[in-house]
Amino acid sequence: MPRIIDPNVQFDREMSEHYDSFVQRLIPDYVRIHELVVAQLGLALEEHARVLVVGAGTCTEILTLADFDQTWIFTAVEPSAPMVDVARARIEAAGLSDRVEFHVGTIDTLEDQGPFDAATAILMMQFVPVEEKAAVFNDISTRLKPQAPLVMAHMIGDPDSDEHALAMQAWRDHMEETLKDRASEVYANVSDTLHFMPDNAQTTALKDVGFTEVVRFHTKMVFGAWIAIKG
Repeated sequence: MPRIIDPNVQFDREMSEHYDSFVQRLIPDYVRIHELVVAQLGLALEEHARVLVVGAGTCTEILTLADFDQTWIFTAVEPSAPMVDVARARIEAAGLSDRVEFHVGTIDTLEDQGPFDAATAILMMQFVPVEEKAAVFNDISTRLKPQAPLVMAHMIGDPDSDEHALAMQAWRDHMEETLKDRASEVYANVSDTLHFMPDNAQTTALKDVGFTEVVRFHTKMVFGAWIAIKG
C-alpha cells in the first residue's frame, strides 16, 4: 500500500530548492508536457482568463502560461509551504506578482469558488489516494465555468496489469540514465508514494463530477496528459 505523504515533509525546504533541476531528470518529457499544456489552453482561452492551478509546485506551468498570454491571471494552490516560498520568489523575479494569487493548502480549503475559465493539475494527482481522487476532481469541477477545460498530466495505470509493469520498468530505465547511481534509491522512495488509477476509472470519475469530454493527448511510459471539458 503506498504511503500518504505530508507535503511539507516530502517537499521540504531542501527538496523545494532543488526540485526544478531534479524533476526534469525524473520525469520524461517534462518540458514537452508544459509545452502541450500551453498549446491546449492557448486554443481554449481568451484574454483575461482566470486559471486555477492545482498543485502549483514551484509554478513552472504558471511561468510558462503567463509568458504565452500576458493577460491571464492565476490562482496557485499548493499544500507545501516550502514549495510556495520557492514559487513566490520565482514569480516575483519574473515580475508576475500582480497576476498570481497563492493559496497554501489543498483545493478543498480554497475559499475562492470561481468561476474559473480553466484549471490545470500537473504532476500532482499521483500523490492523491485513489479513494480521494474523485473528490479532488469534484472540487475542481465546481469551480469551473461551463465548457471550461481542465488540463492534467500525471502518472496513471492499473498496478495489476502487465502493461503497467512494463511501463514502470521503462521509467526505472529512464532514471538509470538520468540519475545514475541515485536511480535505485530515488525509484524506491518515489514509487512508495504513488497512487495509481486505471485510465478508464479516471474517465468515469471525471464524468461523474460533471466533465463531459475527456481526451488523452500525450503518453510516455506511466505518464499521461488529458484535457477534460466541464459540462
